[in-house]
Amino acid sequence: VLFRSTATKPAITTAEARKWRIREKVSSFTTEFPYAEYRNTNIGRAARLIDGTVLAPGRTFSLNDTVGERTRENGFTTGFIISDGIFKEDLGGGVSQVATTLFNAMYFAGLQDVEHKPHSFYIDRYPVGREATVAWGSVDLRFRNDTRYGVLVDTDVVPSTPSRSGSITVSLYSTKVWDISSRTSARYDFVPPRTRVLSTPDCYPNTGYSGFSVDVYRTFRRVGSDDVVRTQRFHTDYIPADTVVCRPTKGR
Repeated sequence: VLFRSTATKPAITTAEARKWRIREKVSSFTTEFPYAEYRNTNIGRAARLIDGTVLAPGRTFSLNDTVGERTRENGFTTGFIISDGIFKEDLGGGVSQVATTLFNAMYFAGLQDVEHKPHSFYIDRYPVGREATVAWGSVDLRFRNDTRYGVLVDTDVVPSTPSRSGSITVSLYSTKVWDISSRTSARYDFVPPRTRVLSTPDCYPNTGYSGFSVDVYRTFRRVGSDDVVRTQRFHTDYIPADTVVCRPTKGR
């Protein structure tokens, strides 16, 4: 069998790539997740799809565009998501763990936040006020590489087991521009949870907790300098996680 090779012009030249100066780790963030096979599948799949992404100067990253629709054909399975303030099952449950970890890596690299949406109620394994959810076709995580250097995304996933939590680490490589510090306010404006009694087949019981507001401040300093260039505020209003009581469905 004869194979013919063809030459294809690259999107960028070697000289252009060298100018991007992807030379060092500029940020890294890790989150942990409890055991569930759907989390291992969906977190692992999404992490593999964003791993190795190179963001040119001035370009905007989109998690939805990079990962694609969360379908079985795309390697995803059914897991828990938040819908209407309670837990429901849907394809791609757990991908928000990837979004949150990537958001924090972007945050501490000092890149420009374009679009992110915190979970509707707070999930305590995430940094309060510093997390992100995604939903295909409606909610995305987007950030812009507003530096003059390229940015490489690297992911590492340790699967969970029945006796051990899993973890995902997202690291960004580039040339360091900013020293970032972060401060989180006290929680305020608490809202108590309601109690919902449901008799649907997809009811999942839950012990509720209060909603609240919180502010996070990201402070930018040039590398090696103590002078503050600017401080950015992120405000989040979390709704209460309602208590859910499941009753037998009618006809049973």
